[in-house]
Amino acid sequence: MFIAVLGVLVGAHTALAHAELLSSFPADQELLAVAPTEIVLQFTETIDPIEPGIRLVDNNGDDVEIGAVDQSVGTDRMRASVPDSLADGTYVVAWQGVSADSHRVRGSFTFSVGVPSSVTPGVLDGLFDGAVDSSSDDILLGIGRFVSYAGVGLLVGGLVLAVALTPSVIGTRRVGVLLVGAAELAFVGTLWMVAAQANLIGGSFLSWGAVADTQSGQWWIARLVVIALFGVSIALRSRFAVRGGVVVVSALGLGVLAVVAAGGHAISGDSIVLGFVSTLVHLVAMSIWFGGLALVLLAPPPGQFWQTVTRFSPWALGSVVALAVSGGVNAWRQLGSPGGLTDSSYGRWLVIKLVLVVLVVGVAAFSRRTVHTRGDDASTLVRRSVGFEIAGVVLILGATAGLVNSPPPIDTPEIVSVSAVVGARVAQVELEPAVTGGTEMHVYITSPSGALDRADEISVTVELPEQNLPPFDVEVFPAGVNHVVGANLNLPVAGSWTFEVTARYGEFDEVVFSVQIPVFD
Repeated sequence: MFIAVLGVLVGAHTALAHAELLSSFPADQELLAVAPTEIVLQFTETIDPIEPGIRLVDNNGDDVEIGAVDQSVGTDRMRASVPDSLADGTYVVAWQGVSADSHRVRGSFTFSVGVPSSVTPGVLDGLFDGAVDSSSDDILLGIGRFVSYAGVGLLVGGLVLAVALTPSVIGTRRVGVLLVGAAELAFVGTLWMVAAQANLIGGSFLSWGAVADTQSGQWWIARLVVIALFGVSIALRSRFAVRGGVVVVSALGLGVLAVVAAGGHAISGDSIVLGFVSTLVHLVAMSIWFGGLALVLLAPPPGQFWQTVTRFSPWALGSVVALAVSGGVNAWRQLGSPGGLTDSSYGRWLVIKLVLVVLVVGVAAFSRRTVHTRGDDASTLVRRSVGFEIAGVVLILGATAGLVNSPPPIDTPEIVSVSAVVGARVAQVELEPAVTGGTEMHVYITSPSGALDRADEISVTVELPEQNLPPFDVEVFPAGVNHVVGANLNLPVAGSWTFEVTARYGEFDEVVFSVQIPVFD
């Protein structure tokens, strides 16, 4: 299975795993002739601002007062007004938020008004250092995830398979203790997650309001509700031991797992529908495997052990196959390349999880073979093997918690920037990214001396001479003084494209810049 997943990763595509800054106004390192009246940040997906969301400081690191951060122009954007006119010089914008998959993201960039000024060392890097994630925060959140996943899997899988495999003893105290303990683990683990996230983004374990303001936090709180509601079915479990009962309890359990899936990586990155479905299948398979093993070890009365093991065997086999397929799909979505397996904490946790799964599947295969070949003579051996298998699944759940606790690697397509100088003026052309299909083009006109005269019009024409493609005009929109954007530039063929930028000053002064930019498939 490990080799199969690696094979899938060889063909992995570029993935944006969580919210990343896509564009901004002002743009990074942009030189403006007049001060901006607002700061607008656009991200690759939905983001929830963390107070203060956006900070603006001058070149010495002193705060500049700006308006409150809002998302009036979209949930994938953050905006703040700049009420006072800014003096000439360089400024730093720092931002922070929580992406849909619950991971904290942040960044910073500079822009200048009038004449650039030098920035005091350390200002750009440390604007949110007072709230930087500590290792203890990560560990606490990881513990909460582990306990929550273990409890949810044991609760849902245990109750479903109790109805399916051991209906005659479903009302016994032994089964009740198993399920109640699982519900308590699930509830306490989720509470722990919310408290750890509150401390991470709100500065206190009691800052639940900060968590509730985020999309992931709302799903976590919903998880508490559905766990409590599903827990009620434990007291009613004997009523499910009838024809059709397994369908009802399975549907209820599926609802619980769907809420769990919606609070993590499943709803971030590319192909969200596929990601949600594959994550849901993964959780279902893990719940059946884990809950079934616990039930087989603890629930059957004397004389029914082998019957229960035999009936559980096909369930276990199906869950392992589903785990392999859904895990491969999720790895394909979240890893930008095979190098992500070793270059990121997410990839390393994935490797650990895969190795553990292979080992535990080996133990499960031994148990299955023993069941079919040695019969009742191997009862003690099989019980011991099932115990080892449960221990292995617990380790897998721990690796899963570490996996979900780590932001997936970002393999963002490369931004290419090329400049041309004509006289006292410089034209800088950027493609974000430099790929065929849809891309975004930025053109800046500046001066090496820092002086800035305003162009009345900037136009762009592109062509690919090596493929005999005729030139065509790019539709551009002003984004600032001497800055235009081509938001939906479609370059259909890879190659070295020629960009001709024409800047017109007054009625008779016109400057033409020409640059070549390599564009890739």
